[in-house]
Amino acid sequence: MAKKNRQTTLLVKHDDELPHYIMEATGKSRTAVKSLLAHKQVFVDGKNVSQYNAAVRANQVITINSTGTLNSKHMLNNLRIVFEDDDILVVEKPAGLLSISTGNGNEMTAYSILRNYVKIKSQANKIFIVHRLDRETSGLMLFARNERTKETLQSNWNDMVQQRKYAAVVCGALPNDADTLTSYLKENAAMRMYVSKTADHAQRAVLSYRVLKRNSRFSLIEVELETGRKNQIRVQMQEIGHSVAGDKKYGGGASPIGRLALHAQSLEFIHPTTREKMCFSTKIPAKFAAVFD
Repeated sequence: MAKKNRQTTLLVKHDDELPHYIMEATGKSRTAVKSLLAHKQVFVDGKNVSQYNAAVRANQVITINSTGTLNSKHMLNNLRIVFEDDDILVVEKPAGLLSISTGNGNEMTAYSILRNYVKIKSQANKIFIVHRLDRETSGLMLFARNERTKETLQSNWNDMVQQRKYAAVVCGALPNDADTLTSYLKENAAMRMYVSKTADHAQRAVLSYRVLKRNSRFSLIEVELETGRKNQIRVQMQEIGHSVAGDKKYGGGASPIGRLALHAQSLEFIHPTTREKMCFSTKIPAKFAAVFD
């Protein structure tokens, strides 16, 4: 085994499964090897191999690219790292990816991708989720890289997170160019949120929106959250008769973009360690604007 230019080269001495041979020859954990394969850092006889059940034969050459410590310009299974330091990770999550597992331990999630990512540098590294986006919602998420940061963010979330804006395509032409919605939300036994007629045992939910574009069928809006309740935007827009397009759970019906038309567009917060103001934003997905072309 020789190392050169931060690559590890292994001459295969006996037939075996690729991940098992790498673990045996390098002492890497199963998680680390799965991450290397997922991030396309393993080559057999010069060809990239990412299948976990791939086989290798005696005298083949395995090359492991250990320079693959990904940075903010790389994509991790379509999850884009926007910013990272020793305390936090800010990422842009694609639609269709869960934030964290709902019970199936083998399911790929934003959390599992980032957990593998940080462990490439050191098996001691950890990642902590501090808030979630629904599976079909795309956009910005904030993760903590240590327990102290996680506790600081979760305990002071309303004070530290200064602004959260979303872009959404909603059904119908909104009559007002801008408005503020205040509701009281509850969750029923089926884990579905709904607007309560009274404030008793309910969560106060406030958002403001402004219309960016509209036509006879849809409106493109920018939404700013004052409170961060479960499914808040989806429930409050349904309540006024303009559900988020593609929201089958809350009355949005068919979507002109083939998915829930909701995107976490911008995030501003106070850094939990440096106390600096951090501001991040992404473009409104092109598919959202194309509905109005």
